[in-house]
Amino acid sequence: MTFRLTARCVRGLEWLLAAQVAELAAAVGSSVHVQALAERQVTFTAAEADARWLSLSTADDVLLDLGTLYGIDHTRAAVPELARQLARVDFGPGLRTVRRVQQRPQVPPGARFDVVAALLGRRNYNRFAVEDAAGEVIARAVGARYVSRNPAAGRGERAETAESEFTVRLALSGETVEVALRVPRRPLHRRPWKLDTGPGTLHPPLAAALALIGGGAASPPAAILDPFCGDGTVAIEAALAYPGAAVTAADLDARRVANARANAERAGVAARTRLIRADAGRPVWRERGFELLVTNPPWNRAVGAAGALADGLDAFWRTTPDALAACGRICTVADADLDVPARLRRRGYSVALAQSIRLAGRVSHLILAAPPHAAEVALPAALGQWRERAAKAAIVTESGF
Repeated sequence: MTFRLTARCVRGLEWLLAAQVAELAAAVGSSVHVQALAERQVTFTAAEADARWLSLSTADDVLLDLGTLYGIDHTRAAVPELARQLARVDFGPGLRTVRRVQQRPQVPPGARFDVVAALLGRRNYNRFAVEDAAGEVIARAVGARYVSRNPAAGRGERAETAESEFTVRLALSGETVEVALRVPRRPLHRRPWKLDTGPGTLHPPLAAALALIGGGAASPPAAILDPFCGDGTVAIEAALAYPGAAVTAADLDARRVANARANAERAGVAARTRLIRADAGRPVWRERGFELLVTNPPWNRAVGAAGALADGLDAFWRTTPDALAACGRICTVADADLDVPARLRRRGYSVALAQSIRLAGRVSHLILAAPPHAAEVALPAALGQWRERAAKAAIVTESGF
């Protein structure tokens, strides 16, 4: 049997996600194949259900495709037509596959589930109408209890708070509807270890992308620094990506350092993640020779620069080379309005990557660079090859999308 899956991601990270799927294919054998890259998603096939589908750290979610509905236009009459066609979809095999991947027993009778509808283009109905119509059909078909998101539904418990056993996703585009089941029980971007957070906390798949990009072409980094660690998202993703690395993470805000410590404990990386309260403008870490500085500096939006860097980050970029080894590199993300790539180039840094991404409606730069004294920096070869493929497919450009 061949399974068709769709992994969803942040806009601009499609090539990174494709590279991870290809790495998964190498790990499990020839049974996994990347089929296509599209905006915010990578489609792949697999011959066997495998729990490693859930290891794609740059993915927001992974979906098991069940089929396509046709003739679902913009008119209100499309909603009952969608329900009629959906009644012909056999959810049983898909649910069994999803539970096998989750390594959980089969869905019990009367279990709760929810429906998520994504509508592209103007329509004479909203997502709640689609979700509720679909939910009623699926509930009858599989003997489960639908939990609505519709604020006007009056069905009691909402899907946002319910412990749903499974989720159906409907993607409406033009006159077609892609029907899928979420493979993990919760979206992949909701890390189970990330429970202590504050303003401006980073999206975990983006943090994972930073760690992968900064990994180095020759060998994985052994010493990693995050001087603006916040809740520890970047530092933890780096520690998970490189089990042999020692990670130093710092922040000026004691509450965020406490958050990072609690999150690192849950992630199982606290033993090799040193967390300290420090001003990145007056670094207290005595080590020199970090091979990777990976960080999400303050953007002066949800969180502003403070301490010695209250007037801006230029002083930080000036002193950063002192902390790095000869092969040291920097991987960071910054709001596009800050124009960090240009600032780095003016200071003599070599910039190997300045990729635009879109997250929560804002455009940011994903940056890989090396300070003036360091060796030439480049993307790891496999990532570079997938970025070239994404460019040929017109998914990304040299600097954007």
